[in-house]
Amino acid sequence: MAVRPEGGLPGGPIGQAIYGLDSAGMLAVLGRFPDQCREGLALGEGVAAERLAGFSRIVTVGMGGSGIAGSLLAAFLPVDVVSVRGYALPPWVGEESLVVALSYSGDTEETLSAFSEALPRTRRLLAVSSGGALGALCAVRGISWIKIPSGYQPRAALGYLLFPLLGLFQRLGLISGLTKVFPELDRLAQDLAPNNEENEAQRLARTLHGRVPLVYGAGPTAPVALRWKTQVNENAKQPAFWAELPELCHNEVVGWDLSERVLPQATTVFLRTEHDHPRVQARIEILQSLLSARGLPWMEVHGRGEGVLAQTFSLLCLGDWVSVYLAILNGVDPTPVAIIRELKDRLGTWSSP
Repeated sequence: MAVRPEGGLPGGPIGQAIYGLDSAGMLAVLGRFPDQCREGLALGEGVAAERLAGFSRIVTVGMGGSGIAGSLLAAFLPVDVVSVRGYALPPWVGEESLVVALSYSGDTEETLSAFSEALPRTRRLLAVSSGGALGALCAVRGISWIKIPSGYQPRAALGYLLFPLLGLFQRLGLISGLTKVFPELDRLAQDLAPNNEENEAQRLARTLHGRVPLVYGAGPTAPVALRWKTQVNENAKQPAFWAELPELCHNEVVGWDLSERVLPQATTVFLRTEHDHPRVQARIEILQSLLSARGLPWMEVHGRGEGVLAQTFSLLCLGDWVSVYLAILNGVDPTPVAIIRELKDRLGTWSSP
């Protein structure tokens, strides 16, 4: 059994603190994220964009670490993007819809169910997977399919899941400036690596250790807040929650009145960029003063880089690193997700009453 490092992450290379915890090399995967994004961009060039053009809205279907790619698309594209996380499509999906299935394994049952509903309703179909039943369906039906490398956890393959789509939509004129993201991703991969002692991700992990993060974002950083929450859940094996500004100002803030009693371990994390709406910026400043007045801890994290894309992705990457360093502080292996596997196994043998 792994032993939790005494006193947190010790001085010296972080590798000395892992003690066999990072069995599948999640930290190494994070270090390769910029390369993964570049490779993903190249994979998207194999899709015939003209087969898919002419849509008025995009519907993504996907769950978990695969589905987050759809939420990020919705934040960046100037067309309606609806993310479906379930078994069924909305009734309005039709010929003017581009339906994109996102399933790293290709075997996610909810995604397969929803995507199958799209087959008779629109010819504009696209799938991203490493294979599985989804890949087989695309091969048989002649559906556009971006085949991505296998061997990763879905949450560790975001570059392969998202960047082929971003590249495709750049060719369709819906987004630009993707290459401006890469210099910042390269810098982060260096700055946040284990051999860079006391880096920002390690400091944040120490601050959040033993706490329950409440992660807040707005606009493009709202899906990043969701990503922080789910990465802490899956990698660090602990609770975390998220909410979106300005919506949370109309409900969640009231819960702060009893927060110290019912959730004393909570720490609020504000994700910020230079491109936040001015009124959102004002709300954040006021929220921080309200938290301080109640003795509730908070912190803010700022995006880095040139432009909203770079700053948003820098926050996303930072959260990924924080979650793995939190796993090490928690004395757990960041890669396995045993309870998800157990749930799927039980579903496989479940019979309805």
